[in-house]
Amino acid sequence: MTRHAGERNARTSEVVAESIRARVASGELKAGDRFPTEDELMAVFGIARATLREALRILETEGLVTVLRGRHGGPQVTSPSLDHLARMFALHLQMDGVSTRDLHAAREIVEQPLVAAFTRTRSAPALAELHTAVEAAAAAAKAGDGPGFGRASAALYSTVTTESPNRSLGVLARLLHQVAACCQQTAGRSLDAPEQRHAVGYYRRFHQLAEAGDVAGACAHWQSWMIHTGGTSPSRATDREVPVTRCGAAHGPVAAGCR
Repeated sequence: MTRHAGERNARTSEVVAESIRARVASGELKAGDRFPTEDELMAVFGIARATLREALRILETEGLVTVLRGRHGGPQVTSPSLDHLARMFALHLQMDGVSTRDLHAAREIVEQPLVAAFTRTRSAPALAELHTAVEAAAAAAKAGDGPGFGRASAALYSTVTTESPNRSLGVLARLLHQVAACCQQTAGRSLDAPEQRHAVGYYRRFHQLAEAGDVAGACAHWQSWMIHTGGTSPSRATDREVPVTRCGAAHGPVAAGCR
């Protein structure tokens, strides 16, 4: 294949990938939908097999397509997970030399209006979910279940950040939280048993403030927990300029004990 032919195929694969990407974004194609066979797709787009496979590889790296193996395999539409987005975002921050202090400062800015919205709204279902997450964290801390504590903490965080009417802000907050969790996991800085029990106390107090509708109190309490666990605490001065590290593929959805 000549250089010009290769460039032409690359451009064609990008055009095909964008066509499929647009159909996923519009909702025409949904997560779980199976694609037609390669031969059918080649006929639809009028392209060669190599060009089609390159287009699918592009979409696979973006988390929009999974190619299933085996007799009944083939490409299937998937929804990009937050973990996938966090890995890409963390890599970008690392390449840009962003510090964990900078990351935590961004989280403090983004999370305050979300906490305020959650406390102001304090719907019964959301408060029930918060209570469930707090009790799950308490049970995990008591049992010495680090991964369980991490899952409960992540559930608590998700509950608070999904209640805001501004969905974009909620997604951004969860993305920043996921990157911070990856950094803590990479550094081996998950909370130990005494710190987990201390965290449960913070969680319980936040639940009380939210249930009472005390917006100022809930925001101040959340901020104090951010300072305690993040990179802006005076006691963590040596952590301030530690660079953000990318999230490895082996990392789970949240580091055990990360807030």
